[in-house]
Amino acid sequence: MSAEERREEILTLLKKYKSPIIARELAERFNVSRQVIVGDIALLRAAGQSIYSTPKGYVMREEKTKGMTTQLVCVHRREETREELYTIVDCGCEVLDVIVEHPFYGMIRGDLNISSRLEVDEFLERIEATETSLLSTLTHGIHTHTIRVRDEKTLGKLTSALKEKGYLYE
Repeated sequence: MSAEERREEILTLLKKYKSPIIARELAERFNVSRQVIVGDIALLRAAGQSIYSTPKGYVMREEKTKGMTTQLVCVHRREETREELYTIVDCGCEVLDVIVEHPFYGMIRGDLNISSRLEVDEFLERIEATETSLLSTLTHGIHTHTIRVRDEKTLGKLTSALKEKGYLYE
């Protein structure tokens, strides 16, 4: 199988399955290294494919037409991360990403695509298991989330809840 055929097969798999696929699984399936898959994904993205890296693997995310996206600047300690994310998803919103402004590298963004308490727990379990730092540790807890909300009323409910808990940076 050529590299181009492999990338087409990867794209077909990502479109077929709605759940994320980790690079290791793709590497095993195509009998290549994980790094080859990472490169394939980079080339597919460069060609305009909407492939997201999530804590659970790669996924093609259909753009949702319902709702709107907004960005909220938050601040909290590491141990408050679960409660911050729970607050967002409990308001019926989806956390699309986290963004920090690094003094040297500029804007650093990580895709999250979290929309339930279960996904919050899975994300934080992976952070703990891999002993990874949150991006917000680079900025003393200050970070921005891109959030998908249903409507203005939901956004108002969310901002009030985050403000009440002291997580909204003002």
